[in-house]
Amino acid sequence: MKLLFSKYERNIVFHLVLNVLFAVCISLSSYYHIPLKAFEGKLMYFIHLCVLQSSFAGVLYFLSLHRLVFKVVFSLLFLVLGLTAFWGYSINMSMSYAVFEATFGTKLYIVKDLISIQLIAYMLLLIGLLVFILKFYKTIQPKKGRLVFVPLSVLLILLFFWADQKRIHSFRNKLPYSFFYAFGEYYDSDSDIMVLTDPPKISKEEKFNKLNVILVLGESLRSDHLGLNGYERQTTPLLSKRDNVFSFNNISTTKTNTAVSLPCLLTDQSDQTEVKDSISSIYSIFNAFDIPTYWIGNQILESSYRPIVKTNDSIFILDEFRSVWSIGKKKDMDLLPKFVDYFKGKAYGLYTLHMIGSHWWYEDKYTSDFRRFTPVVDSKYIPSLTREQMVNSYDNTVLYLDYFLNQLIKLVEDESDNAIVIYISDHGESLGENGKYLHSNIEAVNKPGMIVWVSKKFKDRFPEKVGSLLDNHDKPYTTDIIYHSLIDLLDTNQLEYDKTLSIFRK
Repeated sequence: MKLLFSKYERNIVFHLVLNVLFAVCISLSSYYHIPLKAFEGKLMYFIHLCVLQSSFAGVLYFLSLHRLVFKVVFSLLFLVLGLTAFWGYSINMSMSYAVFEATFGTKLYIVKDLISIQLIAYMLLLIGLLVFILKFYKTIQPKKGRLVFVPLSVLLILLFFWADQKRIHSFRNKLPYSFFYAFGEYYDSDSDIMVLTDPPKISKEEKFNKLNVILVLGESLRSDHLGLNGYERQTTPLLSKRDNVFSFNNISTTKTNTAVSLPCLLTDQSDQTEVKDSISSIYSIFNAFDIPTYWIGNQILESSYRPIVKTNDSIFILDEFRSVWSIGKKKDMDLLPKFVDYFKGKAYGLYTLHMIGSHWWYEDKYTSDFRRFTPVVDSKYIPSLTREQMVNSYDNTVLYLDYFLNQLIKLVEDESDNAIVIYISDHGESLGENGKYLHSNIEAVNKPGMIVWVSKKFKDRFPEKVGSLLDNHDKPYTTDIIYHSLIDLLDTNQLEYDKTLSIFRK
């Protein structure tokens, strides 16, 4: 090893310096905001960074083999990725489809807001470092030692694919890889990711129930942590005091992450079967009746359900440049002002609020006013935490949900006396059962929470439907009920759906 180092010393030193500078200026930005306390957690994330950068070192080595390629391609990569990293460092922006959509959509107001003196200074620093790297590069013999370093670089590149599978895509979600994956998603965004059936043709004379239907899509809420369902902690003090609230405590799903659960919730694709050749969006159906549809979300749209969301008449994404994993993302209460804008004065419509909910990291999903259960998590490295900390922080997010839904219901009551609010989580969450946490595939994840509230006028107008809610709230259902129940609310004979899967029928 010593002989190998001495023989190719200058090349080795160059690549070490190159990768250290690349890691500090670019890759580290994806780790900068991660809250870590214990030494063990910091060490593990440092190893994670080293593995990520080592895997990209193989790419940088292949770029260095040709002088013109390195000068042009590496320079461009370093500056573009460095620019992206600046926003990662400064505002914890996530590389996603939304970033490219805004960039190529020429949203000039966004560009203007992102330009600052700090950005200019950072870019000048990157240019200075790039000049240093290119000067250093001139002093080495790039192809010297290829028989040794080419196989090693191939192994380093393969390391990424192995590690990314082991850590469930956690490497591809960090720079520099996240840039290329996000661009690929944007480039493929117009391809046939899924086939949606054409909207049904509805006669203009067809009568239907004109209601304000508010569908709230939660995140990672497990049914057994709701005070409404008999949980030992009162995590739903506000909803528990309300009339006309029904908690469905026996919902199940086989889909344990958002990307696969939402398509089943919002279409006729069953949670229990293989993907159909074509599926029907609930929004297309409502639009066929000239019922306006609105999507107000606090999560970046994923490719698996983006085409469904785009069948809404209006779409608003809150904090669209931060992913669910970002620290400092806006809270769900910030969804309500936009909801009011859409909802105010409307006689009927379908409004979907997509929450960040109880997604990990929990401490970022609620305000300090709801830190009732302590001690809470203080590091994003889960092995350094106790189960008590995890459960306390999680339960605090449920308290925040209780407040959010109560405030939403207040707004609905003030603006409409003919309304229904349906909340359902995409899936549950593991909280230490069998040593598993987050979206691990165990029973806790398969039991999402579901809550329904109806206005007084709705109750008076549809006593049979409300009676069915009371009779059905303990029955075992899958998340398939959302699509069929929403159609059933219309009370129309022009649509085919499974009436046995409606919560509004006995």
